[in-house]
Amino acid sequence: MVHSDDLAVSIGVPTPEFPAEVFAPVRDLLVRLAVRRRGQSALISALSRSERAQNISAF
Repeated sequence: MVHSDDLAVSIGVPTPEFPAEVFAPVRDLLVRLAVRRRGQSALISALSRSERAQNISAF
């Protein structure tokens, strides 16, 4: 999925939507990596409060 997004952006087309069974494990992995890197509080703030959002990434 990540590479599909990279490729879509590079050629100027929308990122494709994927079925839930493909998206869910990727989402879960990226969330776990982001929590490990930044912590639970930072992730919750970024996802739920736009006024306190930080740049949170998994890598």
